[in-house]
Parts: sequence; C-alpha cells; structure tokens
Amino acid sequence: MSETKIQAGISIPSQNKPKDLIDKNKIQDDRVYIPSKYKEVAAGMEQQFVEMMLDQMNKTVDESETSEDGMGMEYYKSLQKSERAKAMTMQNNLGLQDMILNQIYPKRMRTELALKQYENAANQIHHNLPSYKMDTKTDKIEMGKNDSTSASDKNDPVGPKEDGGLL
Repeated sequence: MSETKIQAGISIPSQNKPKDLIDKNKIQDDRVYIPSKYKEVAAGMEQQFVEMMLDQMNKTVDESETSEDGMGMEYYKSLQKSERAKAMTMQNNLGLQDMILNQIYPKRMRTELALKQYENAANQIHHNLPSYKMDTKTDKIEMGKNDSTSASDKNDPVGPKEDGGLL
C-alpha cells in the first residue's frame, strides 16, 4: 500500500503569499531622505523630553541629605542626567523622534528629489549670506561674500566700489 501525505491547513500558491514585513532588505528606510538638520532637531527635542522625564523621576526618589551634597554633586548629577538622556535618545526606542519628524518633515516629502532640492536651496542660501571679517589691528569690519563660494565665483572681485558700495 502506498502512503498518501495529508496536509493540514490550506495550501496557498507562492504568488498569493503575503509579503514578509520583517524582511529589512525589502523595506526602504525613508529616514535616508530626511535632511540632517531635521534629524538633529528631532533628536534634540527628544533629548530635552527625556531629561525632563529623568528629572521628574529623580524627584520621586527619597534621598537623604548628607554633608557630601553640594554644588559639585548637583553639577555631577546634572551631567549624569544629560548623558543618560543622550544615550536614550541615540537608541531611539521611545519613538518620539519619529513622531516629531512626521510632523516637521512629512513622509510625502521623503524622496531623493525633495532631498536634493532642499540641499540645493540650503547651499544657495548659504552662498548668498554675507561674511564679516574683522581686522583686529584696526577694529575695522569688512563685509564680503561668503568664503565658501564656488570656483566660478572666485573671479568676481570683492571689495568697495568707487561709490562706497560693495561689488
């Protein structure tokens, strides 16, 4: 007699199987297309929140007053709180950064094209900002173009015109 295998459950063809949501190779990280300034703002806001949370948590602990407590100990505790908050923020386990980024830089804007447009606009703004140089010997302040100009802009002379204005 030949044995027949009995399968429990329903057989689904491979083309109809649901996509594996955990496969990290297939999931595109949209944080790649967020400008670093926005990420820094979100991390900073989360760090401030965590510091306030740790401060409130420390207030619930009943500490005995000893003669060792003083300004030095308060300073050490504030540094410790700040470093703990920084470490917790770097782990990004709270999810606050993602919530903040969703508000200040929505997912619809997280594309490679939008990132390039942002970077070009930021470079253009930086390029057009004036730079100020102070001569320490005479305490004279000179205003000119930003030092980070492109090579094509280096040929433009910077300095006072005959009528007293800048080129």
